Amino acid sequence: MRGALVLVVDDNENNRDILSRRLQRQKYSVAVAENGKEALEMVERQKFDLIILDVMMPGISGLEVLRRLRKTYSVADLPIIIATARDQSEDIVTALELGANDYITKPLDFPVALARIQTQLEVKQLSELKDEFIRMASHDLKNPLAIVLGLVRILEKRVPPGQVMTADAHDLLSKITKRAIEMQGIIEDFLDFHALQDGRLSLVKVLTNLNEIAQEVVESNRDYASVKGIHLSLNMDAELPPVNADADRVMQVVRNLISNALKFSSHGSAATVTTRRENSQVVLEVSDTGPGLTTEDLEKVFTKYARLSNKPTGGEKSSGLGLAICKQMIDLHGGEIGVRNNPEKGASFWFKLPI
Repeated sequence: MRGALVLVVDDNENNRDILSRRLQRQKYSVAVAENGKEALEMVERQKFDLIILDVMMPGISGLEVLRRLRKTYSVADLPIIIATARDQSEDIVTALELGANDYITKPLDFPVALARIQTQLEVKQLSELKDEFIRMASHDLKNPLAIVLGLVRILEKRVPPGQVMTADAHDLLSKITKRAIEMQGIIEDFLDFHALQDGRLSLVKVLTNLNEIAQEVVESNRDYASVKGIHLSLNMDAELPPVNADADRVMQVVRNLISNALKFSSHGSAATVTTRRENSQVVLEVSDTGPGLTTEDLEKVFTKYARLSNKPTGGEKSSGLGLAICKQMIDLHGGEIGVRNNPEKGASFWFKLPI
């Protein structure tokens, strides 16, 4: 879990500096506190992924800091590894009883300490993954699944074995399919996001025509736009040069941006997909004439599980991960992604890829 933010708490400046530098070489972000009071104040202000806590400190001891923190944070929420002298076994026992996740002894054996830090961060990550999955299953999947089951029961009653399916029954079947596709999208977003977080998603780059991708995604969304009464148009640069990119992943981004434009736009509005060249980059932009975004929306739009002020106009469901995935996909390509409100109405999402 490289990049995790670790708080090192030790009253000995030399110990703090040595441990901080070695952790930074391993690509961790590190903050330091020189006593228990400062550590407690820092935890109130900032979210840390793990704390390395010296036991013997003047003023508020490490054990007292641990006791106070465990009133608010569980062992899964905030892993705490205590640091103590080799002959202080009583402190180790007391710390573990108070809720320490693990311990390291001084003088420090850094490879052992690093292994214990990595283990606790991996356990924390698994706990967060479990919590997110439970949230997704209980909220994002539970409602559409209940609708699917309800429609299936109605369909079973209306179309007994051997009876020809009526138009009404076929309409029910279409609704079942729609909800199942929504659930499939939520699950795929969840898996893609965590594959990106873990560095397990790799790109297969080939020469890619962005116009062809834009045209394919627009055509596949014609029916969706028509049902919602939204005019969907395409404005392509005929001389757009190809880019070296993973076509499937770029298509995933374009699909998400167009889907969002349609999802949050009302009947009678319009959405336009534009491609163009800007110097050494190609640009794809999706503009809509919807309500636009608030200042708060603009600040968090590409973060995971961002809940924006606008709601889908057709009751569509969302994983809350789509735009966060888009950003990471474009970042992997060495590109840029962004959003702005249009001068008159609506918003424009865009991304750039190097030629």
